This record gives sequence, C-alpha cells and structure tokens, in this order.
Amino acid sequence: MRASGVLALLLLGCGLSVARAAAPSPPDLSGVWLPVEQLATPWPAKLPLTDAAAQRYAKFHPDRDEPAGFCMPLGTPRNTLAGTGPMEVLQTSDRVYFIFQPNLLNAETRRVYLDGRSRAAEEDRIPTWLGSSRGRWEGGTLVAETTDLEPQAILNAQGLSHGGALVVRERWQLSRDAKRGEVLVDELTLVDPESFTTPIALRRVFVRAPDARLAEGQCSEGLWIDRLWRHRLAEHAAARRAPGTTGGDRPADAAGGARQ
Repeated sequence: MRASGVLALLLLGCGLSVARAAAPSPPDLSGVWLPVEQLATPWPAKLPLTDAAAQRYAKFHPDRDEPAGFCMPLGTPRNTLAGTGPMEVLQTSDRVYFIFQPNLLNAETRRVYLDGRSRAAEEDRIPTWLGSSRGRWEGGTLVAETTDLEPQAILNAQGLSHGGALVVRERWQLSRDAKRGEVLVDELTLVDPESFTTPIALRRVFVRAPDARLAEGQCSEGLWIDRLWRHRLAEHAAARRAPGTTGGDRPADAAGGARQ
C-alpha cells in the first residue's frame, strides 16, 4: 500500500477525516455594466451568408421590418451585441440573470439556468425572443448555450436575420484591461447552417458602472400586432388577385368578418 493510503487509514483510525480540496467558487459577475464599443470585435466585413439568408438580408427595410421600431424586444443575442445602455447581472447558485435596458425600449431579462435541466422535447419547444439558455461553470468561465430563438428577431440594425435552428454559444469571464480595470468579456459564436456557411465569432466587453441605472421602458407591443395584421391582410389581398383564384378561395373574414 502506498504511503498516502497508510496515512489516510491512520487518520481515520484516530477519528480524523481526510479533508478534500474544495472546488473553487465561481467568480461573482453581479453588478451593473456598460458596453465598451472600442473593445468589441465588429461583424465580419463579408458576412458568410447562405443564398437564402442573403436574399432576406437584401430585402430588409428598416421602416417596415425593424421589430424594435414596433416596440418588440431586441432579443438574444442582439441585446448583448448591440446594446449601448446598461446591463445588470444578478447571480445565484442555480442561474444567472442578464437584464438589458435598450434605449426607449422595455427591459429584457435573460435567464441562464445552471441546474443541469435538459431541453424540452422537440414538440414542446416554443421559439421566443430571448430563447432558452442553459449553462455551467468551467473554472472561472460561464459557458452558456441558447436555443429556441424567435426567427422574427434580427441580429443587428442592418437586418441580419437567422433561422429557427440558431444556436448561440457564449463564454463569459472576468478579465482586466490596462485602461479600464476589471471588465466582463463575452465571447459569442453564432451557429446557424440555414443562414451562415460558417459560424460567426464575436466579442463584447463590458466595464463596471455602479452608478448607472436601468430605466423603465415606455413601449407597447400593440404596434407590432398592428404590423402583423397589416401583413396578413396584404397576403390575403395578394392571394385574392392571384391567377386562377376562385371566389371560394377568398378569405371572407379578411376584411372584418364573414358575409352574412
């Protein structure tokens, strides 16, 4: 028997326990942070878009297709990538909250769950603007993966879109900057074979801002609902004008109700 084993047996025989080295506690990311644009990596000069994504990108019109213009969320990961306002981080043992306050929009709260929960069954997944985020600690790094993201959300102000299979992988960690002191770094990778021929890697950096305050939003999603109905009516009108369409194919209730 090795000497270490003999020592352990002797200690146990004397009623003493062998203490194990405790796992290091994760760093505390809590606090209010502001993005540092100068330290961020820009979007690639030439985006690696598939043909379908390139067509969607070319058709984007900000007055018509910008969800934020209709008071809808920036969504994940745009709230992290494009934010100019403060971000608040709240950390507990089983989850980390990222709270964003975009200019003139409502606050958005991302929850990264650390309790090992599995993804919902395929038939039970519902795409949302903030997605479903699960994470774990790898030493001092918070590793997170977000799925089930709403395809109507865009990724930047230029209208870069994504498909429903987008996966956002992140590595959050504390670091130090020679000029700004402690900073919070987020290394993001966007994986979406439907939209990108290769994954897109980006980096965002935040500096502590204890005096910054998150304001109350003033937006209403009613504008977005109106927009959706306008699109629905336009689709019905186009179908009604299509060659070969018979009277029976026309949606009688599109203009406000069925004919009596």
